Amino acid sequence: MIGKITSGKSFGGCVRYVVQKDTARVLDGLGIRTADVKRTIADFNFQRSANPELTKAVGHISLNLSEQDKLKLTDEKMLEMANEYLDRIGIKDTQVLFVRHEDKSHPHVHIVYNRVSNSGKTISDKNLFHKNAKVCRELTKAHGLFLASCKMHVNRQALKGADKVKYEIFDHIIYAKAVTKNWGNFEQALKNDGVGIIFKYNGNTQKIQGLSFNKDGYVFKGSEIDRSLSYGKLNAEFNAIALDTSYSPAGTKEPATMQNLVNEIRNHIQSDHTGTSLLEVLLQSELPTLATEPEPFIKRKKKSQAKGKSRGMSR
Repeated sequence: MIGKITSGKSFGGCVRYVVQKDTARVLDGLGIRTADVKRTIADFNFQRSANPELTKAVGHISLNLSEQDKLKLTDEKMLEMANEYLDRIGIKDTQVLFVRHEDKSHPHVHIVYNRVSNSGKTISDKNLFHKNAKVCRELTKAHGLFLASCKMHVNRQALKGADKVKYEIFDHIIYAKAVTKNWGNFEQALKNDGVGIIFKYNGNTQKIQGLSFNKDGYVFKGSEIDRSLSYGKLNAEFNAIALDTSYSPAGTKEPATMQNLVNEIRNHIQSDHTGTSLLEVLLQSELPTLATEPEPFIKRKKKSQAKGKSRGMSR
């Protein structure tokens, strides 16, 4: 589970966005009427009037879960987890709207809440990002859901230099693996994203014993990026699907449909790295994003090292 948090000024803009999408399905509402959008907005605004000094009274959280858990995540289960998430993160005693969207392949639910509590007090957002990361991990484990590598949860915007490039390479490799079936297509997909592969051979033989990835002047061994990205483990994955067990330096030309899919995923990666979601673009003037903070469980060393040298990744 990954939680994306924003706050802003307009209940009208936020509620309309989450409720009026074609795939939107309202799961529940606490302290608000949900049968009509105008009444939902009016209920939120009536309560916010009890604390007029709080300009950013709109709280919005998008809870995103793995596509691998899609079949087990019924509306009832999603609502249960969303309520549990709010309880653990400390958002209580206020109006809340829960809406599920199905416009993406992975299950996700939007939570709109009033930062003005039922008693008129401000619901603090202090350390909300740190709590968010911790609670998401706890709930994922507690409900037996797919647990992705912690690297998926790292705040990319906070990274710089070699660390930034390393995580970019990691993201491109993960998506390239998802849309390719052999070494040739895998290498071509990465090449399209500006990532190169360097194979290490055993002596003067043609036997490959390792590999590195390079981008923007930085070079990293596969195992330094992630333990699952060593040559042995990657080769085992391609062998397992029994589609192409041999590596051809020239590669195999990708069909147009594959290239289109790779381009679509690349655009998704670039969008994630900017930290700008569709919700923020549509409601930018009304629902600005909270300042993003690094996740607490990733500690990066501040050693300056020259470009072109491998550096370890925090685990």
